[in-house]
Amino acid sequence: MEDFKSIIVSSGKKTVTVVDNPTSYPMIGKGKQGAVFKISPDRCVKIFPDPERCQNESQALRAAQEARIVPRLFEVGSHYIVMEYIDGPSLDQLLASKDFLPEDMTKKILFLLKEMKRLKFTRLDAKLRHIFVNSQEELIVIDHANSFIKIDSVPTELFKDLNEKGLFSSFLEQVKQTDPESYMEWRNLEKKKKKDKK
Repeated sequence: MEDFKSIIVSSGKKTVTVVDNPTSYPMIGKGKQGAVFKISPDRCVKIFPDPERCQNESQALRAAQEARIVPRLFEVGSHYIVMEYIDGPSLDQLLASKDFLPEDMTKKILFLLKEMKRLKFTRLDAKLRHIFVNSQEELIVIDHANSFIKIDSVPTELFKDLNEKGLFSSFLEQVKQTDPESYMEWRNLEKKKKKDKK
């Protein structure tokens, strides 16, 4: 097996830069915190330029291992995390061609948010592109460097992404039926959004 520890990434303005990848492992994604490489059919590694970010993300993954809403964790180093590779589409991809949000998906999103809250994540939010659907049709969230750092009690990024796809209003209507308490909390956002448009 090639040594993924030889891959070097550095911080960039918007995303990290891969300085050197002497391996044949393909990069499957990158963002502000790190770059992700697929190292086997069921595993990937996230390489970080900043060891502190690596520890922040590994802490969140460890805290959520029993919950099954994050990738399984296999190994943590000073600047890398080896975790489960989720072989499935992101919600961003899955919902790209939809003009409505299936009710079962709304229930899964609600479950995901409640689990994040139960696990005491301070950031109860995720972008659609960071939520994947695995082969068991469970929602798995990636990118947890800020799960215990940022404080977001309302999933504004998630709502923004749903709104851009024209799905937020239908999501909220379904939440009204299945989780009235969350609906009461979130409906004010919908009202504010309509008011801001005027």
